[in-house]
Amino acid sequence: MKLSILILLTVFCVVGTFGQDKKLAADLFEVGNFEEALEEYLLLVEEDPGSLEYNYNLAVCYLNTNIDKSLAIEPLERVTKNPKIIADAYYLLGRAYHYGYQFDKAIDAFNEFIATGKGSDLNRENVDKQIEYCENARELMKFPKSVDFENLGPQINSRYADYFPFVPRDEKFVIFNSNREDRKREPMMNGAYLPTIYISYVEDGKFSEAVEVPGIKGSEEIKQEIVGLNGDGTQAVLYFEDFNFEGDLYESGVEGKGIKKPKVLPDVINSKKYTEIAGCFTDDNQKFYFASNRPEGYGGVDIYMCQRLPNGKWSMAQNLGPTINTSEDEDFPNISPDGKYLFFSSKGHASMGGYDIFRAEWDEVKRKFTKVQNMGYPINTPEDNMNFRMSETGKYGYISAVRAEGYGDKDIYRVNFKDIEPRYTVIKGTVTNSLDKKFEDIFIQVVDAETDEIFGDYLPNDKTNRYVIILPPGNYYLYVAAYGYQEIFEEVEILDKSSFKSFIDWDFVMEPVEEE
Repeated sequence: MKLSILILLTVFCVVGTFGQDKKLAADLFEVGNFEEALEEYLLLVEEDPGSLEYNYNLAVCYLNTNIDKSLAIEPLERVTKNPKIIADAYYLLGRAYHYGYQFDKAIDAFNEFIATGKGSDLNRENVDKQIEYCENARELMKFPKSVDFENLGPQINSRYADYFPFVPRDEKFVIFNSNREDRKREPMMNGAYLPTIYISYVEDGKFSEAVEVPGIKGSEEIKQEIVGLNGDGTQAVLYFEDFNFEGDLYESGVEGKGIKKPKVLPDVINSKKYTEIAGCFTDDNQKFYFASNRPEGYGGVDIYMCQRLPNGKWSMAQNLGPTINTSEDEDFPNISPDGKYLFFSSKGHASMGGYDIFRAEWDEVKRKFTKVQNMGYPINTPEDNMNFRMSETGKYGYISAVRAEGYGDKDIYRVNFKDIEPRYTVIKGTVTNSLDKKFEDIFIQVVDAETDEIFGDYLPNDKTNRYVIILPPGNYYLYVAAYGYQEIFEEVEILDKSSFKSFIDWDFVMEPVEEE
């Protein structure tokens, strides 16, 4: 009798807890807190693997977080095998395959969705575009760009979204937005925190610990982001969004480690009923490029330009035209340090999924940007790729991206274009000895400290004992040897970014081997 009561109590407790978990999952899902809802639906699917609702909602959670979105494939495959299939599940399965780089399967799933003749109006409207994205991605991945990605590390990135990085031409700092936990604020209903602007300065060739940017005034309940920076890093563009989700652009000076009080940009840039999203000044402060969803464009969000007038005011906004703008969205204009290229994001050109980053070239004869090109894979991915900032040399770019090696959400990366030569540091000097005698042989060897591979062997001039070594940025071991003298071992770091040095003078004095 006691055993029966114990079993009955256990069953009631499990059912009660299970019901609470289901309600908690549904409540979190309803308010868009997909990250926490995902944890609950994982437990529910474990309890009831065949549930159509739990598997479908679990997949929706995966697709709405910056966790690996391809993890939605497994629950959606279970859903699509169910006779009571939800029509939109085929569409979502196509999206999940797309994120997982399974483009043929994605296209098949999208075609299955079309064949049902059902599903939401929005998904039916977008399905052809999704198929086009898959076809574009398949082609772009045949010709990958030769690049490396350097995660800027835990001093910059967190487990939260860190995004929209901007650097001046000399890379002396990086300024960016972060949704990381903020003890001063309560999270929103969806579990996320409003973004905060952070900055990190280069010290001895490396980025320091990022700190919150002081000096930004305004309500802590209003969304504030950095969305632009001029070439020398003295003038920032900020985006402020109000409670009606309408946003305007502000300009602010950058000095020290803070930002001056922002000033709203004039009405020719900020429209009254529409949203301006991102912008940038040219280095001479004579042009301002920005993105807006005002209705006179080619559709969605377009990129516009205002010219500085002789009286110091801005001209009326000019649409950059159909070469740049499409019926879809274009956003985040960034001018290269030399003014020759416009980088921007677009859903409408040949994108491999959502927003891709594109580059347009300035034509001096036509006086406009032309030759729009996709920046290619792996800079662009099936995820949204929004913002790209190029260094002065063109060797490096800065992006935010979701990658497997990241810290949990969007991270900030430095992209190394391997086809472009880095800046080199010339080390030169003489090798002498304390006895002031002529050497029989002098030998210098440089070893890459990261790989332990020999970078180069060098022989100083026989008569002058002068040597020259040319090295790209990195860490090295340097050995100096000569017959009858004690070997010299030194570690050398060739600094990059704003700490870069073109020349280093370095003389060595060798001591004789002590006789036993």
